[in-house]
Amino acid sequence: MVLLRKLTRLKRLLGMTRKPATEWRQEYGLLRKPKDLPFIKKGWPQFEKAFDPANSQIPPSFRVYKPPIPPQSNVSRNVEDYTADNLHELYGKFQFEAQGVFHQNGYIAEKEVLDTAFNLHLVGWLKIRSTFMLGHVQGDTYALSYFKKYLEEKHLSREAGTLDWVRLWEFNTGLETPLKYKHLFCDKDRRKYKNRKIHILTTLERSQIIRLERESTDRRKADQAFLDANCVRNY
Repeated sequence: MVLLRKLTRLKRLLGMTRKPATEWRQEYGLLRKPKDLPFIKKGWPQFEKAFDPANSQIPPSFRVYKPPIPPQSNVSRNVEDYTADNLHELYGKFQFEAQGVFHQNGYIAEKEVLDTAFNLHLVGWLKIRSTFMLGHVQGDTYALSYFKKYLEEKHLSREAGTLDWVRLWEFNTGLETPLKYKHLFCDKDRRKYKNRKIHILTTLERSQIIRLERESTDRRKADQAFLDANCVRNY
């Protein structure tokens, strides 16, 4: 009698239990896997990392380093606080990109642009090659405006080369001092001769492929024009 009563209760409970929605989440039942937790050592989780005795990144104690509170910005964000007398105290930055043809692998253009930016007391970096020019400069707003005008009006000598187009972006003013860069430098081409030779050959092959494709297209158009003009077909 007791066994039948327990069996009836079991059937009633099974009828009241909802079926798991396997479309939403897979139901493992009694074979549910435990949660994947990382190994914790002195309060820090240790994930799968390569063994490195010099940089274990494990603190010697349970103390956690708290960095100092960063100082508040002293740069005023109010436009009315700046006039023509103190506008030079406002620092800014921008990046530029230019394309053109620069003689002698861009050495003369690099010297002219570097001297111009250096005389304006700008800091950052420049990268000038034979076909393009990149740079990131920082300084006061007056110097940035002069350098921007210098780039847009393409003040390059004929010995340096010609500028086809110039693009400026990432304008920002109100930078905090000290600036990210301390001086102005040029990014030189420090590739080895072997890598430079491979890049030159790759460029020549690419230009030759483009030339051959253009010639084949022109020849195909000429043949089609001849067939249409003389009313003949090659079949």
